[in-house]
Amino acid sequence: MKKYIFPILIFLSISLIYSYKLFSSFNFHPDFARDIYDMLTIIRGKLTLIGPKFSFGGIYSGPYYYYLFVPIFYLTKLNIDSLLIFNLLIFIAALLVYFIYASKKFDLISAILAVLVLTFIPIYLIFSRSPWNGSTYLPLLLIFLTLLYFQNFKSIGLFLLGIWGGAIITIHLVNLPILIIAFLYFLKFNHNRYRLIYLALGVLVALLPLIAFEFRHNFIMLKNTFIIGSYQSFIENKNIPYAVSGNKNFLKNIFFVGKHLSSQTGVNILIYFSLFILLWPRLKETRLKFFIMSILVLFLIYSLILRYQFGQHYLFPFSLFIVFIAIITLLNTKNKWLLVVVLLLELSSFPKTIYNTSPRKSEKYEKAVNFIIDNKIVQKNDSFNIIQYSKEYKIYVPIGHEYRFFFVKNKFLPKSEFEYNTSGILLIFSELNDLDITKLNSWEIDQFGKQYFNKRQKYKIGDIILYKIKKI
Repeated sequence: MKKYIFPILIFLSISLIYSYKLFSSFNFHPDFARDIYDMLTIIRGKLTLIGPKFSFGGIYSGPYYYYLFVPIFYLTKLNIDSLLIFNLLIFIAALLVYFIYASKKFDLISAILAVLVLTFIPIYLIFSRSPWNGSTYLPLLLIFLTLLYFQNFKSIGLFLLGIWGGAIITIHLVNLPILIIAFLYFLKFNHNRYRLIYLALGVLVALLPLIAFEFRHNFIMLKNTFIIGSYQSFIENKNIPYAVSGNKNFLKNIFFVGKHLSSQTGVNILIYFSLFILLWPRLKETRLKFFIMSILVLFLIYSLILRYQFGQHYLFPFSLFIVFIAIITLLNTKNKWLLVVVLLLELSSFPKTIYNTSPRKSEKYEKAVNFIIDNKIVQKNDSFNIIQYSKEYKIYVPIGHEYRFFFVKNKFLPKSEFEYNTSGILLIFSELNDLDITKLNSWEIDQFGKQYFNKRQKYKIGDIILYKIKKI
């Protein structure tokens, strides 16, 4: 029992660090509001085969991200805080899985140091506190990598690993390069290569919801992406509003990608690459050399592809993979104390702002919706729609899922984001006091009809200004 006391204390400390000021610091992001809105529609009986839309072409993610959170959301009666806690527990559980496997192969101190390095990877720490389909896969990916390295697989094991990996890439497509590396790894090191069929079948099973959706909708995702050519928006950097683009010069983009990898891992990426080069001659495991070579090749591929559109989350899986392999490399070459140096470097770049009080709390939006309902500004049978103007996100996320969620929670049903032209009432929520709504321009506004904007009612709800516009 004594040997478990220290690990238990470590994991309790990790839990405290991850959960400190969790609720007060949570940013009620439009993407999260969209996600809980979709989860609520599932809870109300409208099941789905797809998840959020990706920023590449017309491709949608799979539904696993939603169904992972739906049970806890339902059981807690739509308590948003429960999703934060559940997300945090998934991140901690993945660290625990890693610790169990690492402590069997290496000594206890090595396993604890490795867990601490993983704990303080900036992206892992930050997104343990904020559910999002662009990051919630990180603990699932960590478990995948842990099993990939530590576990020996037979046919059924490969099939289950394929399902796990396939689910991860459907949660977010940015994980695809890691799954490809896993396939190549088994192709190179598995003596019975026919077993790869089981891995491929597992991935196929995980893709079934998306395949079913494509059959039901006449392959709409493939058509939109590759025939209509919406993939060109990726090349032209038009998919993510206000997105940072890479450098078209390949050599300059190497430094651009390296800078973001350094920020995401908390350690200058040159340090990790230097460790790989210096420790290469001492590596006895051929498979570790394979993973290191994969990292170097992937780095060049990312530098080539991300010259066009760039989102920080595109590199999240790669960042985690780099740190994971760096840890294994140090432990296999008997350099576990260098993990202390890595840990200190991570702590020096600790993102303290994660504990700041968030200006975008869900209560603010719930209060605004309750005000509208209590004052009968709209009725349940009204044909109304919503637009929001946010200081942080401007008009590029006008749909206003932050408000839609609370309306639907109260069984008020706003028209969909594609039905502005048939809506009788438009509610515009603004976080700017001096906003001139007659100067706003968007597809949604054009669909509703800007000619109706002169006849409007104005309400103030805390720091939110509400404009009600009625066609008749």
